[in-house]
Amino acid sequence: MRNKLVFFAVFGLILFFTLENHIWGGAIVMAFVLLLGVLIIEFPNANSGSDEDEEEMVSPNQNINEKYLCYKGVDLNFKEEELVSVLSKHLPYFIKLSFANRQKFLQRLKKFISQKSFEIHDESGFKEMPILISASAIQISFGLEEYLLSHFSHIHIFPEEFVGTYPTLRLLEGNVSGNSINLSWKHFLKGFQFPDDGQSVGLHEMAHAYYYQNFETSEQVNKNFVSTFNDFNNCSNKALEQEKQYGNDLYSDYGLTNLQEFWAESIELFFEKPTDLKINYPELFAAIQEILNQDILALYG
Repeated sequence: MRNKLVFFAVFGLILFFTLENHIWGGAIVMAFVLLLGVLIIEFPNANSGSDEDEEEMVSPNQNINEKYLCYKGVDLNFKEEELVSVLSKHLPYFIKLSFANRQKFLQRLKKFISQKSFEIHDESGFKEMPILISASAIQISFGLEEYLLSHFSHIHIFPEEFVGTYPTLRLLEGNVSGNSINLSWKHFLKGFQFPDDGQSVGLHEMAHAYYYQNFETSEQVNKNFVSTFNDFNNCSNKALEQEKQYGNDLYSDYGLTNLQEFWAESIELFFEKPTDLKINYPELFAAIQEILNQDILALYG
């Protein structure tokens, strides 16, 4: 409601000034304000892109305010059967793990969830949200000693694209900012609907988060991650330039914009198209395998 009042107040002032001074060129300004207003007003009412059989999350300590629903992970207390059901339905990686490694995955998942605050910018939430988002982090870090991403205490979940203002006004599917990991649920789910297309918003943003945790903070740093990352840097420039050549299209154009995006997209490909990544860039594949301490091709068989 507050967004609507602000928008119409600004729009009214510009309209009054334009008509009073006969500045018809002000119509261009009004058109821009109108477009901005649509983004601000309509977005919060967007529907979730969730599956039909998802259940609403219920927590006795649910905190509702005018902006979002807040679920403290420590209060969610998912039963192991619930976790296994969700993971078995959506995450091929989990299904392929041995029984012992499934137990390890579940233990890490529970601990990761318990240390996060899940803030859902919609009228309702689903239990799949904290489970699957946290599972993306555990999947990447499964071979690492430190996996909790302690720097990132908040996970914000938007129903669809959300507005980013820095460095320019734009719509985002996900990003990492401050102590928060921000995701569009609609686009996050697409990564599970098409698990072998090389595109996963969850893996992409968690890759950024693990890089930041290990190189920009001094807390819970993975020594192996840091010490082996130079190998990735050494071969990434060569692979990036090769990928820019005509006929090479394993990476998206966005993945080639800078080394950070190349890293995040490499993680997507490592888990979703490992064979293609190894064939095209064997040194890069080996470097990622060493960084994450995972033999992904052996797991997928």
